[in-house]
Amino acid sequence: MRILTSAEMAAVDRAATRKAKIPSILLMERAAEGVADLLEQVLPRARRVAVLCGPGNNGGDGLAVARLLQARGIAAPAFLLVPASRFGGDAAVNLRAAVAAGVAVEELGNRLPDAVSCAEVVIDALFGTGLSRPLSGRARAVVEAVGRAGVSVLSIDVPSGLSGDSGAVPGPAFAAAWTAAIAAPKLCHVLQPAAALCGEIAVVDIGIPESLIEIPRHRFAAISCEAIAPLFPPRPPESHKGDSGHVVVVAGSRGKAGAALLAARGAFRAGAGLVTIAAGDSIEPRFTAALPEAMTLPLPDTGGELSAEGAGVLLDLLARADAAAVGPGLGRGEGVVCLLARIVAESRIPLLLDADALNAFEGRPERLRRRRAATVITPHAGEAGRLLGVSPRRVQQDRPEAARELARRTGAIAVLKGAGTLVAEPGGRLWWNPAGCPALATAGAGDVLSGIGAAFLAAGLDAVDAAVAAAFVHGLAGETAQGDYGTRGATAGDVAERVPSVLLGLS
Repeated sequence: MRILTSAEMAAVDRAATRKAKIPSILLMERAAEGVADLLEQVLPRARRVAVLCGPGNNGGDGLAVARLLQARGIAAPAFLLVPASRFGGDAAVNLRAAVAAGVAVEELGNRLPDAVSCAEVVIDALFGTGLSRPLSGRARAVVEAVGRAGVSVLSIDVPSGLSGDSGAVPGPAFAAAWTAAIAAPKLCHVLQPAAALCGEIAVVDIGIPESLIEIPRHRFAAISCEAIAPLFPPRPPESHKGDSGHVVVVAGSRGKAGAALLAARGAFRAGAGLVTIAAGDSIEPRFTAALPEAMTLPLPDTGGELSAEGAGVLLDLLARADAAAVGPGLGRGEGVVCLLARIVAESRIPLLLDADALNAFEGRPERLRRRRAATVITPHAGEAGRLLGVSPRRVQQDRPEAARELARRTGAIAVLKGAGTLVAEPGGRLWWNPAGCPALATAGAGDVLSGIGAAFLAAGLDAVDAAVAAAFVHGLAGETAQGDYGTRGATAGDVAERVPSVLLGLS
């Protein structure tokens, strides 16, 4: 499913009327029908409804909703933000139709009417996707008054006060319990912190042909089960471990051996047939008992961290493997940095780089472009900021642009972790991961993701598919673990153990 900007949605609307020959007034009517249906679905017993209408098409949608609810026996007075004379186009048509149908229509004054403050639900039809500045004047006063009254809000398309093109909250805005996304989701529906004000999202189909929405130039899409499932066909009966991919995990250091174990467990649980942990010889003995399924390769280390002397041996192993997860818990010593420089420059298999494998290229992300094979990077905001030379806060302020810049500058597929993980490719396409939960905010969860992604690369998926699928499967595994243990009790190991059930559900 595509996630549209305001400009893209406007272009879709124009194409629907000009190419598909659907009258704009009919599109507005269908939107209103969808909103009315949604209201009756979420609040089937609601009888006190107030509709707040701005002068644009969003207000026209609201007036049509008020008329339809009246026809269904639900009184829904409409309150206009501006005088009726300022309504034009389809909104004016629906204003006249509402009055003719007996809907009580009045202008909002400086005080919130009793009918609004006493309503069971307010339908927010003040502003749509195109708002580009913070609310002010009467609109701001109305939004703040509804908030103080504690009335539930159902917003049409975008909660008023938010922009459809951003995850920012520029000023006062409705905190909607439900948002009816017209035709397709918008950026504010999926990007935090704005998404938190959108409540439950329901996409309202208004009859626009899918071919006008699902087009290549709409470069932001949501990951879905339907898109991921075909990537995991059943294994042939005659398959053996070598067919399922050999993953090398280059991870761990003294005090952080668990990072290597978690990445290896993630790889096994995601289907890797063989996993080799390449780690310093001072910690290598720990892995045999903890994960007997894994092979190990002891490498020279200094002070508990890998040294550059092991690069040749490691490159020989990588040449015989299918993919590698590199970075979790490696440390940031000079030997590690030198070893990573050689691995990135000389290895010819797909690599997933995380944690210290990214920190080694702090401020120098372009060096990753030297890779001659597929590369996936999985930074959190802090690691992304170090690569780009900006603060984590700057990354979080515009996560889509940060993800795209990471992909552009590294030439890799960038997985920007966090609430609403984003996957970006160098050409600018972006995917949003709807799967995930607070239970993933635990030590080692990112290491498990590294192993999952490497397993998918080793199985033969291209870098985009592997990154998108890994983010989604990891998020669903986290949700499953949260269901069993709650938001505070799940561990990264619990997440790894639930990956097989997630993959089974996709088959």
